[in-house]
Amino acid sequence: MKILAEKEKDTLESEIRKEVEYLIIGKEKTVAEQKSRLMLEILKTAKQVVSVEKIVGVYTVNEVNIIRDDGTAIHFNDPEVLTSRNVNTYAISGQAENKLITEMLPGILCQLSTDGSNQFKMLTSGCGEKHQNGKRVPLEIQKEMNMFVGNLSKNIDEDQLIAVLSPYTNVISAFIVKKTFHGLKYGFVSVPTDDVNKIMDLNHLGCYLPGRRLIFRPSRRYITFPGEKGFVRQPLPDRDYNLSPYDPIKTSIHVLVDDVLIKILEYLTYKERILCELVCRRWQALLYVIFERTMNLNLRENCINQNIHYMSKAMLSKMLLLTGETLRFLTLSKTDAFLKKKVFLIIAQLCPNLEYLDVSYIPDLYFSDAKALKDCKNLTCFSAKMCIGLKENSFKELISVLPSLKKLDVSHTNIEGYCFNLFPEGLKELNISFCSKVSKNSLRKVSKGCKNLEVLEIEHLNADKHFLEELAANCSNLRSLKLSFPLFRGEVSKEIKLFTKLKCLKIVAYEFELSNIADTDIEELHIEIKIESENMIDFGKFSQLKNVVLICNALHRHELMSLENCRNLQYVTINKSEWADEELIERIIKGCLEIRHIKCPEVGIDIKCITNINEIMKDRLGPIKMSVDQHSLDLREFLESQYDTNKIEFNYAKETFSEEDSDDDFSDEEEYYDSEYIYKSYDSEISDDERMSNYMFYRDLAYMNLRL
Repeated sequence: MKILAEKEKDTLESEIRKEVEYLIIGKEKTVAEQKSRLMLEILKTAKQVVSVEKIVGVYTVNEVNIIRDDGTAIHFNDPEVLTSRNVNTYAISGQAENKLITEMLPGILCQLSTDGSNQFKMLTSGCGEKHQNGKRVPLEIQKEMNMFVGNLSKNIDEDQLIAVLSPYTNVISAFIVKKTFHGLKYGFVSVPTDDVNKIMDLNHLGCYLPGRRLIFRPSRRYITFPGEKGFVRQPLPDRDYNLSPYDPIKTSIHVLVDDVLIKILEYLTYKERILCELVCRRWQALLYVIFERTMNLNLRENCINQNIHYMSKAMLSKMLLLTGETLRFLTLSKTDAFLKKKVFLIIAQLCPNLEYLDVSYIPDLYFSDAKALKDCKNLTCFSAKMCIGLKENSFKELISVLPSLKKLDVSHTNIEGYCFNLFPEGLKELNISFCSKVSKNSLRKVSKGCKNLEVLEIEHLNADKHFLEELAANCSNLRSLKLSFPLFRGEVSKEIKLFTKLKCLKIVAYEFELSNIADTDIEELHIEIKIESENMIDFGKFSQLKNVVLICNALHRHELMSLENCRNLQYVTINKSEWADEELIERIIKGCLEIRHIKCPEVGIDIKCITNINEIMKDRLGPIKMSVDQHSLDLREFLESQYDTNKIEFNYAKETFSEEDSDDDFSDEEEYYDSEYIYKSYDSEISDDERMSNYMFYRDLAYMNLRL
């Protein structure tokens, strides 16, 4: 109960020796009374020699736990603690009780040693502890104990094992595991607790059966982690905490109210929050509140730590355990090799109420366990963009277990489309762009089976006129359509006009007659064509147009000038056009009162143009952002120009567009198509920070999800 300074040892030993002799000689007391008096005298002598004082103020001790090596602890609740800080000596007095360490988890985590590895192994191993009425029984009062027996030969049975151990102990029961990975057998025997040491001594003396030396050790309790069969999620512990009266002279962070402290903790990364959980019970309770409020968990944008490049199985499991069942949106990226095989099983076990799941940009993700998502009854949105590990068989199992799916993105994958007829009737958004193995027959299954579609993206697929006619007839609610024709050179504007509710259109084709769709209610228009149209187009006829992207040289100057007649136009992008110049920019800004952003990466402007635009924007409320050629003005000329920075924002970053990367969603395409990235072994080079992080997360998982 106390730590005594080295320099006081001799004095205390002499005093204690005299007291023991006095108690033994001439005193008629029981053994229990003698021990009690001896301990009181030892504590009294220690107080006098060391000159201790009582701890008060903000440093008042609410509890003390003296941890033993056998997995138990002496627990003091609200004890009286005396200390002598000069000699690092403490004396604790109060009502004590024996408890198992696992009963005090996770609040006792912060009281364990820094490395904690030996204690962690001891706690998770269980050392053969038994259970009685759902509670663990300490080793000292157990009547029997399970022992592990290893290195058994293939032909050994339970009776032979009992016969070999019978000379040393009374074997209560025996069990042999017959199927193992390496071909060798192992088993378990139940023996009286008093004979455990005899069995352990056989490791040194030697016990052979036949020809093999047996290995003995206490059996370990099996703990299931997320991603393993049989794992059952347990609720987070709800423990009370008491704040002692603070000393106004001393500054302490505990003076802050809960709302302020929660706001501070929210600025930390996820890894730092896990570390702060071990500080005290109050911080642990507040962090539980923060995680339970989390409905959108995005693990893609380097939110764990700068030194951790890949999400591990332990990290994801701990995050999902803390966020609780309230999590609705989950985004993952860059997982390690161990998590790739179990990610869907972990998510299904820990997130039963998940509605949105995004596993995009994980090239070699394993989809063999995707059928486990059937436990996520509310999952309506799933995205696996650029996951080349998604094959046709796994895709078929995936959509068969998600009957409530409303949004699906499987672009840039290896699906073939044979199971498109299994799409749920409620599917509203579908993206199968750049799936090169999808055939025309598979596309027809989409038009026949998905009659409630509202958004469809089929870029770089073998679509034709007949498919568009069938799609317009069956999917009358379609409001967004993105398609391209890499092989078909026909004109499809008349088929596009059949979609009466279309609001967003992106088309990449060899030719396209814009005049045929001029009277529609399209609000967003993205056009990439290669040859000129027969009829001139007047963009002023697009009365609802708000966003237009023109990447072509097939439009004449007066056709581009007609953009000034689009009164609702807000975003304009013009690229690869020889007719784009400063005058065009000025006329568009002058005519479009709602304009917010104009991109002409190949157009250079001068000081006169800046002055004219500044004059146009003088009486308008909102600013306009302009992206133009970065080489049009040097720094000196730009600084000499006079304009209102609150009305005009310049972006001189060079922007280029192409048929492949014109969409913002594919800005990271080159990174994820790198063959070295796809086939890289993520665990080949793991830093020390990553190893420590994995240990930290696994340690907490074992404490929080111990199967009793």
